[in-house]
Amino acid sequence: MPHLQLGKSGDNLLEIGLKTLQRHFACFGSSGSGKTVAGKVMIEELARNGVPVIAFDPQGDIASLCLLEETDTIKDKGTDLSIRKSFNDNVEVVIWSPGSSKGLPICMNPLQFEGVSSLSAEDQTRTLSSVAKNIASLIGYDLDADDGKSAEAVMAVIFEYSVKKHVKLDNFNGLISILQDMPESVSEVVSAVASSGFIRGLIKKLSLLTLGSRKLIFQTGVPASIDVLLGLDEPNGKTRVSIIYLNTLSTAEEKEFFIAGITQMLYRWMLKNPPRAGFEGLQCALFIDEIAPYIPPVRKPACKESLELLFRQGRKYGVSCLIATQSPGDIDYKAIGQFSTFILGTLNTRQDIDKVKNRMESVAPKEIDYIVKKMPALKPGQFLVVSPDEFDSVQELQVRWLVTKHPLVISESQLSEYVPDDLRERYLPEPEPEQPDEQVETKPEKEPTESLTTEDQVLHVENKIFERDLEKKVKPHLEGGLFKSEKLDGTKFRYQPLVKVDLTFFQEKGFFKKKTVEIPENLYLDFKTNDLLHVKKEQFVFSPVLDMEPHEISDLDNHCKIETISKDEVDFDFRILGGKKLDKKAIKNMMERKYRVEVHKVEMVLVPTWECTLKQKKGKSTRTVTLDGIYGNEMKF
Repeated sequence: MPHLQLGKSGDNLLEIGLKTLQRHFACFGSSGSGKTVAGKVMIEELARNGVPVIAFDPQGDIASLCLLEETDTIKDKGTDLSIRKSFNDNVEVVIWSPGSSKGLPICMNPLQFEGVSSLSAEDQTRTLSSVAKNIASLIGYDLDADDGKSAEAVMAVIFEYSVKKHVKLDNFNGLISILQDMPESVSEVVSAVASSGFIRGLIKKLSLLTLGSRKLIFQTGVPASIDVLLGLDEPNGKTRVSIIYLNTLSTAEEKEFFIAGITQMLYRWMLKNPPRAGFEGLQCALFIDEIAPYIPPVRKPACKESLELLFRQGRKYGVSCLIATQSPGDIDYKAIGQFSTFILGTLNTRQDIDKVKNRMESVAPKEIDYIVKKMPALKPGQFLVVSPDEFDSVQELQVRWLVTKHPLVISESQLSEYVPDDLRERYLPEPEPEQPDEQVETKPEKEPTESLTTEDQVLHVENKIFERDLEKKVKPHLEGGLFKSEKLDGTKFRYQPLVKVDLTFFQEKGFFKKKTVEIPENLYLDFKTNDLLHVKKEQFVFSPVLDMEPHEISDLDNHCKIETISKDEVDFDFRILGGKKLDKKAIKNMMERKYRVEVHKVEMVLVPTWECTLKQKKGKSTRTVTLDGIYGNEMKF
């Protein structure tokens, strides 16, 4: 059984067996501890011993594995030059860049379900549910909220239908088509968890994945597959290290989506490719640097579930999971209960040390005091190795020098320098056609659609404040101190018409290198004045100008549920609008003057309010205060 050379313990070489890593490996250490070096040493050792690795690189410092260190430097640092030769002769490093052609572009189509029908019923359900959850998170649903659970359930039902009936979705347009015209068997199930208005909202969110830069994630580059990432598609005698460069993705949701997609594919791959009888090595390894955001203790990003599944089941399939973080206090320790080998660098915060201490109680109970005392005193490159499967006691480690470049952070603009021409030719044989220089006739600008509702329907917010509540709700607004000089003299229930504007906000990020991020958003305007609505501390405030970006504005979406209902069900006389119609073009132009946005739809929405008449106790003078029907606070126009 091959052993991996991690470095030295005193004067002796410290090695760890491949079989030990079947129960996974975790490296903890603060910034500057050498944690990233230790992780890269593990990748070097695995690869040169014939184990292909898929590595997620969130910051660009894992990508430098594609560059060999100078022999003089390696020799001076005391690393055996044979390791460099072995790595150079036997390993192929490929940098994949999701949504970008800077590296070797790779795309993810989560709606390709080939092979799912061959899984057990339980694994089919688990797989399709995970895909649905991943997509729901990507398009902005909170997976812990009711809407997120509904979106997940609706898509899971459609996925199950497509697999059962051998219907190829191909892409998001295929999914949207089924949502728009659902088969009766699907509609019956879906109607139990989602209204027609919710389905329309889901369609709108999915449609944004087919536009702008986000579509690059699904369309640009080599279709992701585990065989390709492991180098099994075109074996060339070398072991592949596939580095997935996450910095080409703009948002945390996109990164979570890609990690979830790859780990879901890896799970399906290992179920279809169990190791042969008697095999005791590793089929492959998965490495995730700075894993804390992806397995947090409370929040449930879409990738957390698939990662936990790999952690639990990877061992029996010969799939090793390796993680690293500088913030062990920010990860869910239940998620790494299957990990048995730990490399611990310097940690200084009490929270991090306590988290490690809790985990070591089951791994090395007799040496906890030594570990806790030793960790804060470790120098860069020094670690404690805790591995009950390999060692009888905690081992001190001076990690070896890398045979690849470090410290070197490869930026997105540099990626093209590190993708060999033969790899591009192998996977992208036909270059993209150049755009002609001649002028192309442009189509007239498309105006935003007025509404998804029919003439007999309207967007509506359910009233949450009842007449019996008003005496209490209006009390803070009465004049006078302890002894109020006013009293509630009458109430009228009314709907306040607002304008809902569905748009995409284009936000620029970055300091030196600007990157445009597309953020879908809804904003709400007063129907008569077009003032912007901002809900601040549960109070509805309208203002002509807000010194805030669209995605920072707290609006109706954050505070209530908006549904499409029949006009017959609403106590609102539409004649009071005086025949005024939504001037779509004017609203579009106005919003584009305020912000860098693209307006998609303009709709009217009715919001419940209470008009309260307040009368002086000593006198006849009166005034009115309008309270919202959601929180019962004054609406300030």
